[in-house]
Amino acid sequence: METKTQSNGSRLVTLAAPAAADRALAAPISESTARVMGTMAVLGIGVIHILDSAGTYHSTRWIFWAYIALIAASVPAAIVLLHWTSVLAWALVTGVAAGPLIAYLWSRSIGLPGDASDIGNWLCTLGMVALFVESSLLALSITRIRAGTRSR
Repeated sequence: METKTQSNGSRLVTLAAPAAADRALAAPISESTARVMGTMAVLGIGVIHILDSAGTYHSTRWIFWAYIALIAASVPAAIVLLHWTSVLAWALVTGVAAGPLIAYLWSRSIGLPGDASDIGNWLCTLGMVALFVESSLLALSITRIRAGTRSR
């Protein structure tokens, strides 16, 4: 913020004026900080699904393999996000966050094929942690995508 001193004769008045109107607003966090936070969230999604995968192996095998695919996708997505500043890297992370988020909502509302036991089980502790991490990552990645497309 710039400051200007204006005299009213007594020389006691100091006014704080906003910066020039044409200057862009400063980003709340830097791109590198956002990438580190995003990387930790992507890896967190992988760890959450590792913890939950053991219970799905015997009950619903296809969900277990979907978890394995998500876990396998989270590692390269984290590496890409950590090493490259790109809207495409954030788009990849958006998919890693949105996929399991949508699947969780679907499984709890109308049920997934072969897994009707989770319908209405909204308060599963690990599920709530997953929802928090996935929705936070989704919000961060959408924000970074919008910032990246505006700067072009």
